[in-house]
Amino acid sequence: MSELIVSIDIGTSSMKAAAISSGGEVLARTRKKFIMRGSQWVAGDWTYMLDKLFFDICDQVEDRPVDAICISGNGPTLVGGDGCGDTLTWDDELEEEDEDDSGSLFIPRLKEFKRRYPEAWRDSRYIYSCPEYVINKLTGANLTILPEERYSKAYWTTESLLKAGFTEKEAAKLPPFVKPGTYAGKTKKYIAPNAQAGIPVYCGAPDFISALVGTNCLEPGQLCDRAGSSEGINFCSDTPLEGEDVRILPSVVPGLWNASVLLPESGTRFSQFKAQIDQNRIDDISYEDLVHACLYNPRQEAIYDQGKYLMLQTAMQVRDSLKVLLSSAAEKNQKIPDRMTVTGGQAANDEWNQMKANVTGMTILVPDCSDAELIGDAVFACVGMGLFSSVQEGAKAFHSVAKCFEPEAF
Repeated sequence: MSELIVSIDIGTSSMKAAAISSGGEVLARTRKKFIMRGSQWVAGDWTYMLDKLFFDICDQVEDRPVDAICISGNGPTLVGGDGCGDTLTWDDELEEEDEDDSGSLFIPRLKEFKRRYPEAWRDSRYIYSCPEYVINKLTGANLTILPEERYSKAYWTTESLLKAGFTEKEAAKLPPFVKPGTYAGKTKKYIAPNAQAGIPVYCGAPDFISALVGTNCLEPGQLCDRAGSSEGINFCSDTPLEGEDVRILPSVVPGLWNASVLLPESGTRFSQFKAQIDQNRIDDISYEDLVHACLYNPRQEAIYDQGKYLMLQTAMQVRDSLKVLLSSAAEKNQKIPDRMTVTGGQAANDEWNQMKANVTGMTILVPDCSDAELIGDAVFACVGMGLFSSVQEGAKAFHSVAKCFEPEAF
């Protein structure tokens, strides 16, 4: 029998988990929404929901034992250790905009964490990022997941921390770097009936990295639309692209690059619209029914026209982001694709996917598991377990397309 891996991804508004075999089959999935979202103690939700997720997963796979756990999560998010759990999430606004020419995504947020939570900064032996905090709670390991060596500039170096005004003692609060797939240790406690103490835990990655692995967006010319609370259009290239609003980061694959354009609140805006609709209903409307009502509005209700406009606005932002990315790619003589893989909440809705194909002119591909971060985590675990020789090998083996949406005139 193949090994059973439980993949866990800590999102902005919820935590997702899946039981995935070492052959790539998704055997169970579950999701829990956070109670404390928007609070400085949201990290407490992560550990609270973890137990609930495991009970759900273990119930679905019955008595089959869990062989490994792998965890990814949002970032750049920071959490104080030693039980305080004070959290500065990736989307918390900085109270002071410090000049920082290091290129680090973390240093400005480390300064903000120190300003906002001085006692937690003082008393914490370590400051963790999101998945690393949960890994520490499970295993006691102190580490920071660095997606690839070239990411050190986007994270920190001792030199960049000292230049930013931190002391050597403060710099030591940041745990040492390890790569995705690293064995972190074994679980220290019982989690669920068939998830006893002693389960090996492996390091995933920042969630967007895990999603790129889960969609096999690891070859030049591949496109991925990662749509959740925020949205990112990602393009893999063999050379850094240039362009306004284009963010360049290394790929998890040495020698390759990921160019992206970010839409920070695309999913959040639609969730807020749904909350507005739910206020005037006895029962909450499902996302599927809401999308259908917005697109077709059979009763001609003005509120659903607002929703359709919001959806079209988001799709047009994706289209415009694609134009920016692909124009930059053409200038670097990169392969220009005509199809894009979509992952995240929007990927689960066929009508939304068809509308996105129509507006962008792209063929939209939806993977078997729309939460691609969970597939990426399973790949990292299998690499750590020695079942794949590389992330690329695992990504190719685990990625499969379930649905394809061709552009239509509208």
